[in-house]
Amino acid sequence: MAVYTHVSGADVEGLLSSYDLGALEALAPISAGLENSNYALSTSHGEYVLTLFEHHAADEVHEFVRLARHLGGAGLQVPAPLINNNERWLHDLGHRPAILCQRFPGAHPQQLTVEHCRAIGAELARFHLHSKDLPNRRSDERGFDWWVSVASEYGRDLNPEDSELLRDEVAYQVAQRSAWMTLPHGWIHADLFHDNALFSESAELTAILDLYNACDGAWLYDLAIVANDWCVETGTSGLDSDKVEALAQAYRSVRDISAEEWSCWNLVLRGAALRFWLSRLLAARLATQRGESLPEDKQPNEYKFRLLHLRKQN
Repeated sequence: MAVYTHVSGADVEGLLSSYDLGALEALAPISAGLENSNYALSTSHGEYVLTLFEHHAADEVHEFVRLARHLGGAGLQVPAPLINNNERWLHDLGHRPAILCQRFPGAHPQQLTVEHCRAIGAELARFHLHSKDLPNRRSDERGFDWWVSVASEYGRDLNPEDSELLRDEVAYQVAQRSAWMTLPHGWIHADLFHDNALFSESAELTAILDLYNACDGAWLYDLAIVANDWCVETGTSGLDSDKVEALAQAYRSVRDISAEEWSCWNLVLRGAALRFWLSRLLAARLATQRGESLPEDKQPNEYKFRLLHLRKQN
């Protein structure tokens, strides 16, 4: 379960005392995700989500909320924190920065379809375009410099073959850095997995969640992160061509992708696979230190195998 900081009903009741949201009726941890602790709570007035930030300081949380408010003002369905009676939205709970947001309707899609991919592709393009005029983008804390700095250390946790694969892919990506720099950049979500989106039963997108990794990056790379999770061919490590086509066409219907930019598609797919292989190796190491294990659907090898498949496509 991806809840690291535990809070009690009394803790939440104390938080709610500064809001006019009614009495607490139910509190339950949300297991999806790896980095933050999330709780679903119900009050006599509605449904809400409490998020405790495990790896971000209060000033960083201010940056996340700045983006959420900007996108919300443009009509995108993203979570923004509720302001209490003291004009505060950022709180300290369990010695962690915490926010309380309205809970959106819908559920995480379990059986991903072409329709899901089409919906998220168009909305991601709107995310990119509507955020491009928001200044002072955060740097990507898990970009090239991070890949290089952690690869040798995490490689020691791997067998020799996998360690060599990691070294070789990092070297390849670094050698292609000039190509990355030619790609259109702006705010990217950077973590838009299907458990960070909500859909109605009719496959209508109702919200994009978890903007806490949003940063400056290549827009095509952000699309690749989505493809590597949403467009997987069932039972394989490869990508379903129909889902990728639906994702890309819907995205391009909102923001055009030039032929030159699209020529980097496999490069950024590989970069996205590398980034999440490394991130999950880190998560696995931290889980081991806590005497825990990662959920089955968050294992590092998923992205190692994805990377192996993509390297064969060049």
